[in-house]
Amino acid sequence: RRRPLRDFAPHFLTCLRCFFVTMLIWNRRSGPSFCSFSIFLPVATKVMFDILFLLFCFSALSSARSTNDPAEILFHEAVARFQRIQPTDQKRWKPWSDIAESLLPLIDEYQLQVVGAFEESILVIERETIGQGDDATRDSALCKLYYGYAKVLASLNADQCTELALSPHNLLIGSETADKKSPSTKLCIENAENSLRNAASLDATNQDVEGLLKFILGESETSSGGVHKRKPKEFVAELFDSFAETFDEKLASLEYKVPELVGYASQQFLLGKNNSVEKFYGSALDAGCGTGLTGRYLRPLVKGPLIGVDASQKMLDIASSCTLSHGCGLKESKSLNEARPNYNEDKRLYDGLFALDLEDMKIENTLGSLDLVQSESRITKEFELITAADVLVYFGKLDSLFETFAQISSKGAGLVFSCERASNEEAPLGWRLLPSGRFAHTKRHTIEAAESVGYQLVAYKEIVPRMEKGEEVKGHLFTFSLQHSGNTDEL
Repeated sequence: RRRPLRDFAPHFLTCLRCFFVTMLIWNRRSGPSFCSFSIFLPVATKVMFDILFLLFCFSALSSARSTNDPAEILFHEAVARFQRIQPTDQKRWKPWSDIAESLLPLIDEYQLQVVGAFEESILVIERETIGQGDDATRDSALCKLYYGYAKVLASLNADQCTELALSPHNLLIGSETADKKSPSTKLCIENAENSLRNAASLDATNQDVEGLLKFILGESETSSGGVHKRKPKEFVAELFDSFAETFDEKLASLEYKVPELVGYASQQFLLGKNNSVEKFYGSALDAGCGTGLTGRYLRPLVKGPLIGVDASQKMLDIASSCTLSHGCGLKESKSLNEARPNYNEDKRLYDGLFALDLEDMKIENTLGSLDLVQSESRITKEFELITAADVLVYFGKLDSLFETFAQISSKGAGLVFSCERASNEEAPLGWRLLPSGRFAHTKRHTIEAAESVGYQLVAYKEIVPRMEKGEEVKGHLFTFSLQHSGNTDEL
């Protein structure tokens, strides 16, 4: 790191004294007119700042040349190489890919210096790429830097981690919580994990990233998850609780279309079912219902109970206030009684709302926990429809979630959901963690995961779920039919 400017204050003051002595001598020789206020002040100010600037340049140059820090030397060499390469040259990012590899052997002997070199290298690329589009070569180099940064953070002991956190220049998130009296590696480990997830979002094919994160998390090499493991349900609940009150407005500003698309696909599946005696679902589950935007489109299709499940209690509180004529995205311009006279406008949109993680759902804690009047609804023991509007983006591998859906669904039940789209090249594992923290899935992985638990693809469509930073987000919409009941009691 460069020496702070305050280290050169004594030199600057010495120069300033010499300057004023020179002015006094000049004044005696030139007469009193020279030191008039209007002439002397601007001249003195300019000379003072010129001296300060020259001192700063000299200090930066001399510290870079005379340093014994090999990490800093490598950083300055990378900067010099980077500046010599034209912006249009495909090799422009190679200096940063090279320094990422060159710094790793220095970790054991120069940990804190290597941390600084990685941080400054990351900042250079991040600043250069503001407002730019995708660049695979750049992202690969930045992935290596984030990986190296995570590796050195994970190698620090408690004293080193605390020293780094207390230093005035660092990129650690949460460094303000560091306490010199209670050294700990927790902060560095958390930042290492975050850095690895950034690396994975840039290059999902980097196996070193996956292996290091599994090591940090204490997972075995054969375990699934790692970088692509979904966040804990407590994290998801807290995340959505934090912006529940403004959730609908934010989605509206993004031209969010998923609830309507899921509702229409659910209607098409119902109309296309063979031997359908009644053109309504006997029961439906809105998985990850949020504030109830999708429920608004499902309610007209469901004669029996409509259940909503979400990890966020605050989201559910908003959904619970929705009726057939109010809330959950409904425009108040038209009464539903005009379209369906048998509807009671004061009736709640959902028959039951439950704060659960989706993978913890069972018939007993969803449909089976309702106390419904048999004469009013065609009660089913399992769900005839499950929807998940923009929910699978918070899951990596989908097998476990689909298995849960199948276990609480009846034979022939529909499954309609959306997710963000990735190509096989972008996500060789079948799913990829995006910079947004959401997951994108390939069509192939999604179909294979669903088929593995008994679902069969009925309809598929590429969609634009919303806009993000003025650009269309790539998504796809799936409709599946369960070929056999997931309830093991019937097998």
